[in-house]
Amino acid sequence: MVDRKKRDRMGEFLDSAYKVLLKHKRPLSAREIAAAAVEDKLLSTDGLTPGQTMKAKLSVDILRNGSRSLFMRSDKGKFALREWESQYREHVADRYQKALFDEDIVVFPAKSLANYVPGVGVYGGDFDHKRLLAECYPMRRRDAETDTSVIQLVSVFLVRHKDSFLTYKRTKRLPESRLHGYYSVSFGGHLNPDDVLHLFDIFDAEQSHAWLARELHEELRLEKGDLAEMQYRGLLYDDARDVSKQHLGLVYDVVLRSLEFKIGERGFLMDAKFETLDEINSRLNEFENWSVMLVREEDNRAFKGFRDRELA
Repeated sequence: MVDRKKRDRMGEFLDSAYKVLLKHKRPLSAREIAAAAVEDKLLSTDGLTPGQTMKAKLSVDILRNGSRSLFMRSDKGKFALREWESQYREHVADRYQKALFDEDIVVFPAKSLANYVPGVGVYGGDFDHKRLLAECYPMRRRDAETDTSVIQLVSVFLVRHKDSFLTYKRTKRLPESRLHGYYSVSFGGHLNPDDVLHLFDIFDAEQSHAWLARELHEELRLEKGDLAEMQYRGLLYDDARDVSKQHLGLVYDVVLRSLEFKIGERGFLMDAKFETLDEINSRLNEFENWSVMLVREEDNRAFKGFRDRELA
């Protein structure tokens, strides 16, 4: 149940939509919601098309607030309460994908890349953090995707529980069409201009823990207290494909206390499950190239740990 203060801020259309859906306990179309709201005297409007207005209000709220919205689409033309996620799969409208390309993201000049990473792979060594941050500036995402003179900064979270890693499949609703259908072992996404202030501490997970947890929360919902550890690992770069050549990843190891989780961006990520390195390696050709690099590094770590124990 949404609290009274939150309802007061929602506006009459959204407030009445929440009450109608709560009463009917099932997804409804915007026209059905508006009609029920008027009939129950929850909504008074002089407009000729209250259903269209309701649809616009709900759509904008979902677009602006994403997983923080009280509402979600359960099917094309149907709206539901987000608290019903366990009953209904979220349907993502096509225009949301287009909206992602209209966001501003953080980039820096591609000519400066060699100042921060020596080559492909995960680089955990030192570099001038402040210099990198000083070179960052915002750019519209659709422009950055076609501008090879810039590198886009993205967060990369490798999530594990004991010896298993959380994997998922990328759907066609994600903007990067070159990655559609591939599996991944990492969560995360583009950094926005508002994130730059946090970047001054982003390499120190202890100082930026709250912000990093919010970044991860956009894609992955965890039970309270399940996030055991989050630690910066290094920068990830690969020039094997065009899509990765234009991105620099800030990699963090995330350790969970349990196997419980929910996918935050339902409709974008599917078939999420924990897998061992052996299980992942058995179908490594199904994973995108950044994931392949991360898995191979984990293999090397595991082998080094085995050798160290043998020599001890």
